[in-house]
Amino acid sequence: MKDIESFERSLRDFQYVENFRRFPFSPDIIKRTVNCTSRKQHKRFNPLFHLNEHQFRQKYRYTKENIRRIIEIVRDDLEIDCYEPMEREQVPIDLQILSAIRFWGGTEHPKLTAMAHGVSLRTLKKITRRIASVLSSKASRYIRMPATLSEKERMMRSFQELANMPQVIGTLLQTRVRFQSKKPRVHDVRQSQENAREVVHMQLVCDADHKIRDLDIRLVEEVSLITDTKMFSLSKIKERFEQNEFRGRILLGNESFSCSSCLFTPVKLPQSLAEELYNHAHSVTYASARKCLNILMFRFGILGSEVFGSFGSAKQTITALAILHNMAMDWSDPSIDTEISISPFKSFNSLNGISMPGEHSNRRKFIKTHFGCK
Repeated sequence: MKDIESFERSLRDFQYVENFRRFPFSPDIIKRTVNCTSRKQHKRFNPLFHLNEHQFRQKYRYTKENIRRIIEIVRDDLEIDCYEPMEREQVPIDLQILSAIRFWGGTEHPKLTAMAHGVSLRTLKKITRRIASVLSSKASRYIRMPATLSEKERMMRSFQELANMPQVIGTLLQTRVRFQSKKPRVHDVRQSQENAREVVHMQLVCDADHKIRDLDIRLVEEVSLITDTKMFSLSKIKERFEQNEFRGRILLGNESFSCSSCLFTPVKLPQSLAEELYNHAHSVTYASARKCLNILMFRFGILGSEVFGSFGSAKQTITALAILHNMAMDWSDPSIDTEISISPFKSFNSLNGISMPGEHSNRRKFIKTHFGCK
């Protein structure tokens, strides 16, 4: 008897399943079910669609059109994943690039930037390291001194048009950027303060169009003397001038450098009209370097605060920002006011190094030839 009852219940269960399978669900019910499922999924904020042009420029320091250009340039390299996969959901490529650029812009607290793009701060820092690595690999294409004779002549003409200063192929300046290499430890405050924040030296060679033509980055601890002249003597650009790659051409530096055969500085105490004219032309021409640094620092506020990561990571980040800066200059991006008058530029050491007598004689001949009364 019990077996018969169990068999009948089983038949009824099968009938219930068959009736449910054949039930004619309406399209509205299916649509509501799908919508309920989709609501549970997190929809990420896409600034290219959710912000107007003005809001976008304030947050990302680029126009939407130029951001799309950057995305297309970097996209293919990012799709080849050389790093560990992101936790949980993979962040779309365009949002990775957008979040990194907004993070480097320093327009808000990093946690707010991470929240705006639907990622954690840890993931955001991981994304920025990845974007910086990809961008920095393109340095030879976007950061380079003129190679051909026509390029060199064109650059010299652009400088000469500023204040009639001939033979100039670049303006040289240096600054420092702090980076945090290790996470501070609570139990050892002294050690964390020494290891957590270090300083990196950055030397730029700029052209008259405010583009970065040469970039040298090194740890301050790598050298015993940290004067501007010492840093310049260790750079590759100095070696290239010594090898006569830019024969007959000069760089301009400020008072913190020693005058040399390839690097001309202002005359400290001008004693003639020719020297005064030279100093004026030098000042007007050298202003292009300060303006270049102004735009770079204003577009990427992180350079004025602190770069996260090891020295290698900081070096890649600074290189990536220099490349992004040059892209903006090439595209005449209007997002940053290029008429900034207040300069954040600060030199390492205002004292000149020791110059050789012959090096000053080169400058004197130059002044006599180009600024002497005829």
